[in-house]
Parts: sequence; C-alpha cells; structure tokens
Amino acid sequence: MPLVYCFTFSAVEMSVRYGDGDCNTHDGDIISCYVHMGLERAKNHTCIAAVKHAHMRVINTLIDAMCDLCLSNVWRKQCYRYIKRFLPLLYEMLNPQQYQQKVQEIQTLHAYYFEDNRSKYQSTSIKQSRQLSVKKRP
Repeated sequence: MPLVYCFTFSAVEMSVRYGDGDCNTHDGDIISCYVHMGLERAKNHTCIAAVKHAHMRVINTLIDAMCDLCLSNVWRKQCYRYIKRFLPLLYEMLNPQQYQQKVQEIQTLHAYYFEDNRSKYQSTSIKQSRQLSVKKRP
C-alpha cells in the first residue's frame, strides 16, 4: 500500500534540510516522512539510473542536514541515524570502490561534526596559553 502525504516531496525535503522551527529540536517524524517519500519516489521509477538518483538525493540531503551547524544536535543526529539505515542500500547500488568512498565520506563528516574535537582544540589552546604565561614570568 503506497504512503500518501499531503505535502510535496520538495517541501518536506526543505523542512528536513533547513530544519522546521521547533520541529527540528523535538520531532523526527518529518525526517521519517521524507525518507519514506523518497523511497516511494524511487519505487515509481523504471530506469535504474533514476532510481539511484532518487536514493542519492535523499542520502545527500540527510548528509547536508547532518553537517549544518545551524540545526540542533538532536536533528542532525537523527539525520545520521537515517543515513546509517541507508548503508545496505548504498552497498547494493554502488560498486565497491564508490561504496567505500561514500562510507568514508560519511564517517569523516560524522567525526568532524559530532565527535568532541572542539574540546580537544580548546584544551590544547588553554595548555598553550598557560605555557606562554608561565614562560613570561621572571
């Protein structure tokens, strides 16, 4: 049974990509709706290239949202969870080299945007400033 939504795909896509007000902090249903709409759109295509393009559009939109620091962490983490769910599909769609590249890209972006690199940089700069202040003392 096909899913029926009252919003256009592009409107839901924009809500996912740019957040939707308070929705991006509390509610992941719009992301789920977007993913399901994207899968339905892909099912309706007959050309394999169009199917691949439809799936990649959803994945790339989720990646863009995951990397947007203007969106809440909750929203971005929810996008990442859906990206991980797409990995088996990526494995089937892409050749092994493309798959490895895409997985590496996703892992690198996740590490950069989510892991606590900022605190590492802050603690390093604090240590450096302390060392400079110690060196300046007679």
